[in-house]
Amino acid sequence: MLTPALGAQSADQMPHAANRIHQLDGLRGLLAVFVALYHLQASFPGLQPFLLSRAPIFLQGWYAVDVFFVMSGFVMLHVYGKTFVNGVTLPLFLRFMWARVVRLYPVHLFALLVTLVLLLPMLIPHHELFLAWSGRYSLGAFLASLFMLQSPWVDYRSWNYPAWSISAEWHAYVVFPLLVLMMRKCSVWMSWLLIGLGVAVPLLLYLPPYEVEQYPTNGLEVLFRVLPLFIVGIALHAVWSRVRRVPTALGLLTVLATLVLLCFSRVAPFAVLLVPLLVLSVLRTPWLERQLSSAPLLWLGKISYSLYMTHALVQSFVLSVTVHHLQRWLGPDLTLGVGTSLCMWLAGAGLSVVLGWATWKWVEVPARRFCMQSNGAFSKSSIGTVHES
Repeated sequence: MLTPALGAQSADQMPHAANRIHQLDGLRGLLAVFVALYHLQASFPGLQPFLLSRAPIFLQGWYAVDVFFVMSGFVMLHVYGKTFVNGVTLPLFLRFMWARVVRLYPVHLFALLVTLVLLLPMLIPHHELFLAWSGRYSLGAFLASLFMLQSPWVDYRSWNYPAWSISAEWHAYVVFPLLVLMMRKCSVWMSWLLIGLGVAVPLLLYLPPYEVEQYPTNGLEVLFRVLPLFIVGIALHAVWSRVRRVPTALGLLTVLATLVLLCFSRVAPFAVLLVPLLVLSVLRTPWLERQLSSAPLLWLGKISYSLYMTHALVQSFVLSVTVHHLQRWLGPDLTLGVGTSLCMWLAGAGLSVVLGWATWKWVEVPARRFCMQSNGAFSKSSIGTVHES
């Protein structure tokens, strides 16, 4: 069996939230901040050369999303594995998908609509831009984003750009019940084989030659990134259920090796090979478990989805606009300096955390509670991970 913990379950029930794996929450919070820092630096032209020479790891934000995909596959099986282990029925599938909608869609819709409102002053004078069916801020891209289809089916970034990963993962959820059925009799060795193949596919995608984007976020090639890593997470659950402890030295060596690889752009793609071992180490290395279960990191993990989905608003409509006006008023020398850029970059990260907290408190939690109260047990299966997400 894929995991000995999976058992039969009646067709009229979905699982309630399983015991949370707190260290994954902590890791998720750290990675959400990492992604935010990666995107925010784009607003400061003078900062990238400095980071490239002094802290190049902050230019490798793609890695965090790959970890999200693996964690999502793991958590999906951990929470919903029993639901589909004996078969897939339409009612069960619809209830599973509704739980995903309740978890993902309110914050996604909020960020998308805020982006629309903030862009209206630019879109109204150029109505042909918005009414077009292609283009970053076109009507066609908006409708694709509205239905979370933009990542594989629109081959360019659009609207609230971090939502590409939610869109890609939505496609993984559609096939998740079938994956459970297909992999329920996998041995541990077969699971390791799937893990190896699952990280090899995106690695091949990341190595040159690549046509447009080294770490694709749009177009059908995205499915060759998300689906293998999602399957890696599912297969990793079988390994986790049998491994009781990862030696501290191995766990710390995995973290160190990952950080070293991410500091050198030429070998950074190979860091994806270490994602399964990193997640397993976080799950089964006592020292890492304790560090990632600290109160500040658990708080970041709690707001991580909202932080991830709204930090682009800070980058696009606060930092970029502020830099533009400061350059007009004070001249480029002051605003493009490394010191000023660093201060504004870190301030933007702090503002992103505040916005993420506010969105979690006043959008994510109330919307989830409303959906659960409106639909009763139908949506009580919802549980939070960043990308479970």
